[in-house]
Amino acid sequence: MRNDYVEKLIAALPGAGLDAVLIAPGEELAFLFGISPMMCERFQGMFVKADGEIFYICNLLYREQIAGGLPGTIPVYSWFDNDDMVTVVSGILKEHGLAGKTIGVNSSVPAFSMLAVGEAADIRFRDAKLLFEEIRISKTPGEMQALRDSAALVDRVFTEIQCRIHPGATEKELQEFLLARMAELGGKSPECIVAAGANASYPHYNENQGIVREQDTVLMDYGCTVDGMYSDMTRTVFVGGATERQREYYELVRRANEEAEQLCVEGAWIPDIDAKAREVLDEKGLAHTLINRLGHGVGYTIHEQPEIKQSDRRKLGRGMAFSIEPGIYLAGDLGIRIEDVVLINGDGQREILNKSDKSLIIL
Repeated sequence: MRNDYVEKLIAALPGAGLDAVLIAPGEELAFLFGISPMMCERFQGMFVKADGEIFYICNLLYREQIAGGLPGTIPVYSWFDNDDMVTVVSGILKEHGLAGKTIGVNSSVPAFSMLAVGEAADIRFRDAKLLFEEIRISKTPGEMQALRDSAALVDRVFTEIQCRIHPGATEKELQEFLLARMAELGGKSPECIVAAGANASYPHYNENQGIVREQDTVLMDYGCTVDGMYSDMTRTVFVGGATERQREYYELVRRANEEAEQLCVEGAWIPDIDAKAREVLDEKGLAHTLINRLGHGVGYTIHEQPEIKQSDRRKLGRGMAFSIEPGIYLAGDLGIRIEDVVLINGDGQREILNKSDKSLIIL
């Protein structure tokens, strides 16, 4: 599978105006080549050229580890701490015909080293993050099934956590349960947000010291990987009751979620999907509170292409997987979000992968 993606990357370079790409340790290197070396201040990375040549450069400290994790056909060059890194690395790049060329970089390439190398070898470095995401925007049948399995895992966890949500429960306790249970069920790299009461009004709340109180909302946004593919689901529940205002706003978010999802089929224009959710929210003058995009691609990373927003002006295609996650966020007051992952399957049809109840739940 990874060889196929490397071939896709190589084929895409000329059209992107790139002579090569540099992939430093991080998610893209692990995905394409199956290695995850430690990243420190010492420069290292994989170079993939438009002519198909591939080689790696690293500090001597990492050479044997890197060489042992790569096929013998990929040469590994090294530089020693007592060397001048810029001189050695720029020299290697010149030997490989990259002087004066344009090289794309992935999301983890450090600018402090590449700026000097670029000057020494007359290389133009360009952001290629989007290119790495585009080569895997359409999921294979195996990846689609992994997305389904990952969504089913988090659905199961949602049913299990509900009995733990009550006045006096802490965000930390609920967060720890979600993370542990996803791991116990085989999910890798679990992540979650738990936000109680007014804390839910901050879309990417990242603390966990809140305590659940009577008539609080509890927002849970969580996911993990199964066979390398992420899940990402949000549900908001109510504790002990819900006010008329909370009920009205929850129903508005639920409708925004479901009506936007109904537009998600092959050929749908992405800006129309974002607009539909905001149109529903604006029935109560609340579209302005949705301060983020409506959704994002989901796959080998939790956020990738496509992005469900006005400025992603493309049509949905087969194999695309993405979130639909409208919300109402009134800072310091109230937050409600409902999120599913949607897949455009091999037949061009919509699959809503998360099956968890979206009706108003009072615990």
